[in-house]
Amino acid sequence: MRADPRWRGLVLGLVTVLALAGVLACAAVRLRAQEATSELDGGTRTVPRTEIARTLSGQLALPFRNGPDAVRCSGDLRPVPLAAVRCTAHFPLGPERHLRVEVTRVRDNQVTYRRHSLPR
Repeated sequence: MRADPRWRGLVLGLVTVLALAGVLACAAVRLRAQEATSELDGGTRTVPRTEIARTLSGQLALPFRNGPDAVRCSGDLRPVPLAAVRCTAHFPLGPERHLRVEVTRVRDNQVTYRRHSLPR
């Protein structure tokens, strides 16, 4: 007994759509990543503003679209939970994005921080 070709096509189409939806959901989660971990600078015992800016620039870049031209942060990030700095991302087209970067965890020489969008 063979399956009806109409049902087989419907099932294959449904499986394809579900697989594509899963891939897109995983990509969306990855693109929305808002946390990062960096090592402390040995001399200053902080996460340098240049490291924060580099990380934010990578997070804000999307596939097939350029990220910000520049990201500037107000200072280095101290390894203290809830310590924060403000950053501004300058995009070639569109408005600037104002961000707050806050320490969420400190473990040994590693600092994990999270970005939050600020109102304009």
